[in-house]
Amino acid sequence: MELGRIKSIALSGSGDLITELGGSPDRVARAAGLDPRALAMADLSVDCETAATYFELAARHCGADDFGLRLARRQGLQILGPLWVLARSAGSISEGLEDIVANIASFSTAMSLHLRDDSAGRALCYDLRMTGDAPVRQLMELGLACFCFELGQCLGPSWQPAAVQFRHAAPADVSAHRRAFRADVMFNQDRDALVIDHLSCARPMRNPSERAHRVLGSALRMQALGETTADEVRTELAVRALLPSGRFDLPCVANELGIGARTLQARLARRGASFQGIVDQVRIELATRYLRNSQLTASEISERLHFADSTAFSRFMKTKAGVTPSEIRRTR
Repeated sequence: MELGRIKSIALSGSGDLITELGGSPDRVARAAGLDPRALAMADLSVDCETAATYFELAARHCGADDFGLRLARRQGLQILGPLWVLARSAGSISEGLEDIVANIASFSTAMSLHLRDDSAGRALCYDLRMTGDAPVRQLMELGLACFCFELGQCLGPSWQPAAVQFRHAAPADVSAHRRAFRADVMFNQDRDALVIDHLSCARPMRNPSERAHRVLGSALRMQALGETTADEVRTELAVRALLPSGRFDLPCVANELGIGARTLQARLARRGASFQGIVDQVRIELATRYLRNSQLTASEISERLHFADSTAFSRFMKTKAGVTPSEIRRTR
């Protein structure tokens, strides 16, 4: 699958939901530049930016600000196919999440998932690798809500996440978010994440099967042979994972990847890439997303992305992206 793509099964149920809300699925799809056939077929390859635009237009078309949350109740993680089955056969919740994180590229080359441990538990962090500036709120809320509903199925109706975090601004009414996640939701954060407490992570899956887990794991690994993730992609994913901590320099990223800093530089150079170029691109993408979708000030964004100050941030955006933060915000 090409980079930045997602399987059309990720759109499943959306057409029916649009119809139930009084809208026209074909009209929304065509407005987003999406082939309407993708709404009925599971294995088409869809550009992730187009999918994100489709979900945002669906929410506006139907007057349903919580469109992604509504759709999550219909989809669940079943859309992941064999990857979902692999995770459900794991020995524990934590192991199942690790399986999904390790193999998510088999479902989408645009989705980035990683697990970070903190005092509250294990944070499942979700990101999208997109070169454009399409709004992603509905797609982000859909993804994390699907995980939350699946965990609720495994851990019981009384379970709730330790924390739910989104980079985008809070909507006028957050009651749908409280119902979906059964917890308070934090907005304007430095990551999009679902935090699962350590005790819940250690709980067993409902239907663990060592044999099924071994067979499915081997099948997915065989599928990945010959499709090894390029070094620049692995580097980008590591930068995204480490950026909130501020420790995303070359030695830290190389250590995260389990190789030496000089080796990483040499590998990137052979592919015509550079470490600093990758860092710059991630910062530009996240800065644009914050400026368009959050209520953070330029100063707060510069701090989130670890610039010396807002002046340095503005100078960086003007030099690297050709546009200042204030210009991006005016056109959001």
